Amino acid sequence: MSNRNILKKQIYLYTIIFMAMAMTNTQVIPFLTHIGYSPVERGIILSSISVIAIIGQLFVGYLCDKYNSIKKFYHLLLFSFILLNAIMYSYSENNFFIHLLLFAFVGGLFRIVAGLVETWTLEVNDYIKDRFGPIRAFGAIGWAIGAPLTSLLIENYGYRTIGFSFAILAFFSMIFSITMPDADKVESKQILRISDVKELLSNRAYVLLVFILIFVNFVFTADMYTVIDKMIFLGASNNQIAFKWSFQAVVELPLFFFGYLLLKNVGAKKMLFISISMFIIRFSLYTLATSSTQIILITSLQSITFPLLMISQKVLVANESPDHLKSTGQMLAISLYGGLSALLTPVVSGLLINAVGFDYTLLIFTLILFIPLMLSFIYNRINRFT
Repeated sequence: MSNRNILKKQIYLYTIIFMAMAMTNTQVIPFLTHIGYSPVERGIILSSISVIAIIGQLFVGYLCDKYNSIKKFYHLLLFSFILLNAIMYSYSENNFFIHLLLFAFVGGLFRIVAGLVETWTLEVNDYIKDRFGPIRAFGAIGWAIGAPLTSLLIENYGYRTIGFSFAILAFFSMIFSITMPDADKVESKQILRISDVKELLSNRAYVLLVFILIFVNFVFTADMYTVIDKMIFLGASNNQIAFKWSFQAVVELPLFFFGYLLLKNVGAKKMLFISISMFIIRFSLYTLATSSTQIILITSLQSITFPLLMISQKVLVANESPDHLKSTGQMLAISLYGGLSALLTPVVSGLLINAVGFDYTLLIFTLILFIPLMLSFIYNRINRFT
């Protein structure tokens, strides 16, 4: 298959699957609030996602490298995602234990499937890898369409419709991806073992990079939970929350489309540093916001923060991982910076909100960002894995 055809199929896949994932992810806080859970209860439920995410991403990455395939595991896990998501949004009784289990598996599969799609793109070939930014931009387009569409469906048919709508789009994504080439894996004479993780963790640059990404994603995750909680506290409607998700997806597009040029001329390390700096400004403004409209306007900084973070973290982790451990390197990193943020942010946020309120909670998150900012100076001096 020619590179142009692979590129087209990647674009179709990203548009459809991220439209689907917007449906299941953007209304999580309103759904739990609608059922009647408190901020602390919501935090505990959402933190359960990390258990599946951390273990699942590491294990799936290992299996992808061991069996030289990403596509097979993507299809298998996406099918499981479809079934569990339908059950979750059809169960609206206030039963803490049931929702704890359902959100753990659905949220964990959300992160695993999203990680597999992006890792797949990075491992098809160098032509596709170099165009990760523009490809990911179509994921943002899908997200921008899916968020307001979800709000419209909920208003007319209720939360149960999310499961059905997600299933339709997810099945379409499977159809588009069936004929796509699998990841181009480096054959290894030895069977991959769990102990291969030690090879990754012995690389100081890889470990430091993961630490930086843990801190950044810990705070970035607060945009999904703490900021939405503040919007609800300020009286935001489902439409306003959906518009925030859609708006920030749209403003991401320019830098995703031109990310290849930035990567070529600025470099991934500088892109990461700029992203962290802009996150500090963004969360400082969230702290000062007094209305949902102001929060939505501040979200326009997503145009810089998220594309630079997404592109730089994927490329830097790929660069720091040896060829025979590319999937393991990506999925281990995602399990740590994605899984730990999913575990800690909702719980810490819920406790802080109860103790000091929304504004001081966001101020604390802002101050935390200075840790990865300082660590990035150290990382820039360490030679990458060769």
